[in-house]
Amino acid sequence: MEHQRFALEWDHPSLPDAATHVSLFDGGKAPLNIVASGHGAGEAHALSDLLATLTERRESPEAIAFVSEEYHARMERMPVRRRG
Repeated sequence: MEHQRFALEWDHPSLPDAATHVSLFDGGKAPLNIVASGHGAGEAHALSDLLATLTERRESPEAIAFVSEEYHARMERMPVRRRG
């Protein structure tokens, strides 16, 4: 069985109008560390924010691809990449 390197951890708000928070963990490094986090009004916005943060910080292509695939799997469409 193949080891999954990256993992997302979600914090869904219990209060109205509170932001959804998502963190990307890299299990390929010891100790386990948070690569980046994103937040927004719902999962789509939180993942888009996380993807923008990864891109702006020039994180690994593997991390960016993982979040893009997660976005696609959850939203059934690919994210629009911000140019900057």
